[in-house]
Amino acid sequence: MAYKLKNGQETFQVVDGPDTGKTYNRGVEYESIPPGEEHRFEKVAKPAPKAEAITVNDQKKAKEKK
Repeated sequence: MAYKLKNGQETFQVVDGPDTGKTYNRGVEYESIPPGEEHRFEKVAKPAPKAEAITVNDQKKAKEKK
């Protein structure tokens, strides 16, 4: 699950804890968030990977090979 800052939350830098010195910016997705700052973030659903489209010609070639 990915996270990003909620609308209205400003960029901030962590000053203590395991993420000290890390900056969190608006519009950027993060895999983890700093403890105690959960209220500033929202979960972002990762889209499913897009399947490659197969052309009609490729489908015909695949059938011909069988």
